[in-house]
Amino acid sequence: MGVHRFLVWAVLPFSAAGAEGRVAAPPDTSLYAAVLSRYVRADGQVDYADLRAHIEALDRFVGQIARVSPISAPDRFPSREARLAYWINTYNALVLWAFAREYPEKRMRLKGLIGRALFFYRRKFLVGGAKLSLAAIENRIIRQQFREPRIHFALVCASASCPHLSRTPYTAANLQVLLEAETRRFLNEDRNVRIDRDSRTVTLSRLFDWYAKDFGGTREAVLGFVARYRLAGEILKTGKWRIRYFPYDWSPNDIPDPR
Repeated sequence: MGVHRFLVWAVLPFSAAGAEGRVAAPPDTSLYAAVLSRYVRADGQVDYADLRAHIEALDRFVGQIARVSPISAPDRFPSREARLAYWINTYNALVLWAFAREYPEKRMRLKGLIGRALFFYRRKFLVGGAKLSLAAIENRIIRQQFREPRIHFALVCASASCPHLSRTPYTAANLQVLLEAETRRFLNEDRNVRIDRDSRTVTLSRLFDWYAKDFGGTREAVLGFVARYRLAGEILKTGKWRIRYFPYDWSPNDIPDPR
């Protein structure tokens, strides 16, 4: 199936019910798992070039997302864990799919404000029969409905400063364990948290600036959250600390060209 044919098909108005009125099954996470294990490295870098050349499995998974969601078929997602796992996988899979589809032509699309606005806010994807932007999925659905700060270490926007993309899909069964693991991994990387005891300065990922409200809103709440996961982080609960933020690197999280 060519790119043009698939893109036309992907925006057709799906219903959660099939031809015989049966509600579509939730997306097959084993299909998505095969994509993640093959094209995502342990360090979070993605082989978009190879994925684009063999994108059929991800095409199928995105097609399944188009047909059903917790909004279109709530009975298919009976628990909070099942719903949140769906939305995390959906956000990450759509970013992965959209980035790979136009790689490397639009490799640097996120470097500028206009490119990011077009990608995250203006571009619409079919999700359970509804057209949603990535920003709507993140802000109107995930952040507003679930009030879960750890999602900021699970959602991956295809950029170098993002969390590493998990090579395991989120499910109702593994959601809590995987959120804990990815949060701990992110906060124990020096690129995201740096503690200078001499100057009593902690430098954090810009995510803690943009989404401070999700972590409690105050300096003390943010530092308390980091301390829960950072090795030797208890020191952040003592005395006063100045918070600074790393610049956010919007370069793509792809495998560097060896040439």
